[in-house]
Amino acid sequence: MKILAMIMLVLLILAVGFVGYVYKKNAMFLPALFGIGGFPNIKKKDYYQADGTFRKAEKDDKMAFFMQHPVFGGYKHMFFNVEDNVLKAIAPAKYTDFLKAQGRSDQMENALEAFNYLTRLVESGEAQLISDINSKEMIEQNPYQSHLTGMFYKGKQGKPLAVVVPGGGFISNVTDCEGYPVAMKLHKLGYSVLVISYPIGKQLGETEHEKQGQAAVRELVQVIRYLKEHEQELSVDMDDYAIFGFSAGGMMTTAYSFANYEDCCHKVKLPRPKVIFPMYGLDWNVKALEQDKGLAVFSIAGREDEYGFGNVEKRLPQLKSVLGEDNVSVRIYDNLGHGFGIGSNTIVPHWFEEAVEFWEAHRK
Repeated sequence: MKILAMIMLVLLILAVGFVGYVYKKNAMFLPALFGIGGFPNIKKKDYYQADGTFRKAEKDDKMAFFMQHPVFGGYKHMFFNVEDNVLKAIAPAKYTDFLKAQGRSDQMENALEAFNYLTRLVESGEAQLISDINSKEMIEQNPYQSHLTGMFYKGKQGKPLAVVVPGGGFISNVTDCEGYPVAMKLHKLGYSVLVISYPIGKQLGETEHEKQGQAAVRELVQVIRYLKEHEQELSVDMDDYAIFGFSAGGMMTTAYSFANYEDCCHKVKLPRPKVIFPMYGLDWNVKALEQDKGLAVFSIAGREDEYGFGNVEKRLPQLKSVLGEDNVSVRIYDNLGHGFGIGSNTIVPHWFEEAVEFWEAHRK
């Protein structure tokens, strides 16, 4: 019995050591992947300053702090979305360790600034959670349909709306770096913004990657339908809006906006955006049809993009032929990879300013 107890103790120590190693190296708590353990408990008081306002989030705060922040109303997927067990596995990690493991440490400053900007807007009533995009009936059929949510930033009167769709390969939503930082920059210029978070992976009811992408496009369709139905309530004009999509979100943007796709705006009879910004996400097989005339496209990708989005270069002559030279600003750069977000510390640090200039030129 003593020998067995000693063996069990050694195995326990090794297991704890291994979990600690995985946690430090990969910012992940391994047992949660197998359904063991829940979210770290973040006390309510930890979110507030002495005057009752939200304290600023910091790089050493746990992922659970962000996921369970009061601005998200209990929707833990709205900061960074992955499958449930993985979400729990990364929850104990410090945000700085998580970004390092993701290879996105250079986006830390923008992400924290944007998150703290959002919490201040929620406090002042200038931003709000939208959680009723899918109907109760749809959610009853698939509870993960409740994961189609958004943070709405109220802009200045007369300024158009931007819908921001983060990427993540249809297996995650990289909303922390591809959603809120973009929304902050847009809102500071007066635009209204809706940053969406959408179901991913098996949550979409599909197991094949291509079908998951098609299902994700239908989630975007539902977002636009909701916005059309709530134009007056949100003070937005769906005849004058744009979509910013990143990576997988860019592919969703492409498939919604061009007539050659199954669930495009033409076929579902919903308003087409005036301008789209599928950043490192313009489908490399895109084809413009006559119905697409009037659409303006701005995109940037790298030839070193490991997912192949630089291959859209071969489609540019056809796009420009149908849409017109002035309506297509798609640039492919050397020495540029995937997932550069807002562009800080890259060779395209000013793409956002150029995108806004392009948008305004095509609104007139």
